[in-house]
Amino acid sequence: MRIVQVVPNIIPIPGSGGIERVAFLLSNELVKRGHEVYVYALAGSSSNAVIIPYGHRGFFKHNIKDFVIHTLPDDVDVIHDHTHDLVIGRENLNVPTVSTIHTEWGLSIPLKFPVYVTKTKLMMSTNNSHGAYVHNGIDLNGYALEKNKDDYLLFLGRIDREKGVRDAVRLAEQTGMRTIIAGPVWDQELYGEIYPRMEKAPNISYVGEVHGMEKQNLLMNAKWLLFPTACEEQFGLVLVEALACGTSVAAYGRGAVPEVLQGLPQFICDNFDDMKRLIEGLSPFSPQELREYVSLRYTKEKMTDEYLELYWRAIRASRI
Repeated sequence: MRIVQVVPNIIPIPGSGGIERVAFLLSNELVKRGHEVYVYALAGSSSNAVIIPYGHRGFFKHNIKDFVIHTLPDDVDVIHDHTHDLVIGRENLNVPTVSTIHTEWGLSIPLKFPVYVTKTKLMMSTNNSHGAYVHNGIDLNGYALEKNKDDYLLFLGRIDREKGVRDAVRLAEQTGMRTIIAGPVWDQELYGEIYPRMEKAPNISYVGEVHGMEKQNLLMNAKWLLFPTACEEQFGLVLVEALACGTSVAAYGRGAVPEVLQGLPQFICDNFDDMKRLIEGLSPFSPQELREYVSLRYTKEKMTDEYLELYWRAIRASRI
């Protein structure tokens, strides 16, 4: 099959964002299975597929559509649109196009072949009568299992209000537990609010944005990953990454979090006090049990199986 993947033009793949990592893993797995894969992405991207670069960082989003349409390889069987605004999927091209909705604002976009990253979001959407869902997957071999944890809490995510970093700082202040805050600053006003508090607390360290082994080391050695999300999460990929390392998670049950943690309901917190009680106690699961949970549900192989089925479904439907 000749497959085109279209990703956002914000950071090169594999990048640090969930969309970029999912598209990277999916494309590589498709190539491994013998498919011919092209990926529209920023210059500097890495993939086993053929990269068709947009050009330079900052390429205008609305021009992605024109660029893809005018440079599309011949005889493409299916296009997979991962862009934030689904700029290809909403065009009704002659080529079957599967569109994965990675954003909250994408829930109401009318699409021919919509795919959500959780059943929760599918049922919340206007496409629930004909849409599908595929859980995000990770490369399990890329995450090492660590059974002996260090005594620290970890917040790993954007420094913005949606990700709930203020509650992570507050938890550190009230428990006195060593806490590492990691992630890029997206909200300068919020950062200006919490930075003096982090500087004042000797048990809190802010380490900025992390990648690669630095990120994995933080995940695998943490006693708890904090996920005090303040938004209706589409998925929450960092939860799966932590669990793959055998690290327990404490998460607010917003959006799709209860679905992702369906088999681990003890990790779902109703409020701040609930999360505080959880992290001050012992985890009810062993590291090995947490990794096994991921291996049965959230792997790149399982994700690829399900997307291939949807590709064929879209191709068959287009021939009717």
